[in-house]
Amino acid sequence: MRSESDLLGTIEVPGDALFGSQTQRAIENFPLLGQRSIGNYPTLIQALLTIKKAAAIVNGEIGCLEAPIAGAIQAAADRVLAEKRFDQFPVHFLHGGGGTSANMNANEVLANQAEVLLGGRCGEYRRVHPNEHVNMNQSTNDVYPTACHMAILRAYPPLRSVLEVLRDVLLAKGREFQHTQHLARTCYQDAVDITFADFFGGYAAFVNRSLSRLNLAVAALHSVNLGGTIVGRAGDVPAEYNRRIIPLLRRVTGDEGFHQPESLFDAAQNADEMVNVSSQLDLLARGLLKIAQDLRVLSSGPEAGLGELLVPAVQPGSSIMPGKVNPVIPEFMIQVAFKVMGNHSTCSLGLNHGELDLNVWESSMVFSILDSMELLGSGIDALTRRCLAGIRVDGRINAGHADSIIPRLTRLMHRFGYQRVNDVCKKAGGDLPVLKKLLDQTFGK
Repeated sequence: MRSESDLLGTIEVPGDALFGSQTQRAIENFPLLGQRSIGNYPTLIQALLTIKKAAAIVNGEIGCLEAPIAGAIQAAADRVLAEKRFDQFPVHFLHGGGGTSANMNANEVLANQAEVLLGGRCGEYRRVHPNEHVNMNQSTNDVYPTACHMAILRAYPPLRSVLEVLRDVLLAKGREFQHTQHLARTCYQDAVDITFADFFGGYAAFVNRSLSRLNLAVAALHSVNLGGTIVGRAGDVPAEYNRRIIPLLRRVTGDEGFHQPESLFDAAQNADEMVNVSSQLDLLARGLLKIAQDLRVLSSGPEAGLGELLVPAVQPGSSIMPGKVNPVIPEFMIQVAFKVMGNHSTCSLGLNHGELDLNVWESSMVFSILDSMELLGSGIDALTRRCLAGIRVDGRINAGHADSIIPRLTRLMHRFGYQRVNDVCKKAGGDLPVLKKLLDQTFGK
């Protein structure tokens, strides 16, 4: 162990830890007890360290940091990222303080790594200090929200990819069974006959629309308040730093989309752009839940259900009933959707409570969003590969259902008019065999 001092006094820190006193206090204040730390979210750590690297470069260029210190901080960021030292970020993902513990965790890790690179030892902070040097011209109020935006941007591409695959598989299934008739239903009652191209095409259109909405919502996170320091006060940093920091962030990330918002004060007060992403994830989850539920209903059976779709059997369905197979992949997707919907409720509450000049609930939002993206990625991938890609239709059952009484009545209505067909239905008095007989007599077979 080693001793470090801060505002509250002296505290013992593991001797080989790259983090320092404030991180150690966070460990003690917010016990994990098996839960996730910020280090379990690599895109957030990558974002934090990238921001610190960008700040060090700008501070060096404008003369706020001596070149050896600026260079050491940059090298420290590169090394921690290259070695994936995410274990050095043990702060609980729901830590209090509006992200201060996460920001200081990053400051301490880089300060100690830079200190070692310059010939010192962890905890000395003689050459590189977490606050004086690594955090120069920054505040948790601008670093953490920026990192949250960047983390979501970095986490989104895998989800986007599985959504594109899902859309394409749905379209392919529609083409595969485009000549097979399917009985559409409204209010769980028989309606009209359509094709499976229509049926799967509707699902594909929803996925594509969701993808477009998500693309826009995530892209909006390129608006970052880096340079806004405390609650949006850009005057707390040199004008030259503020002029250079966003272009430098673009350079180190290779992403030209980053820009400052119209109002830095608005960005500190409101996290609606993050919650908009969560809202789109929520809408996506609800639509996917509907699709998965449809698959369960249409594949129900094997003898007493609809049996129109044949879902791939991926595991035995019962510990006591031989031969039983359940639609476990759609059920997995449904439960993923439940969790995503719950995560969005958390995000909405965080937005509601952004009191006064700073929303301090961004941890509850960003990690809910990252969890939702991760969950949806797993659920969609399983639904696509393990279910939809191998799904089949029962042509005989579908043909029989598509030629049932309601589709026939609708076809007759188009030829003979609503009232005339309705009069025959009325005469039958709800007796289906009598109705079929009267239809044959009135309109022919």
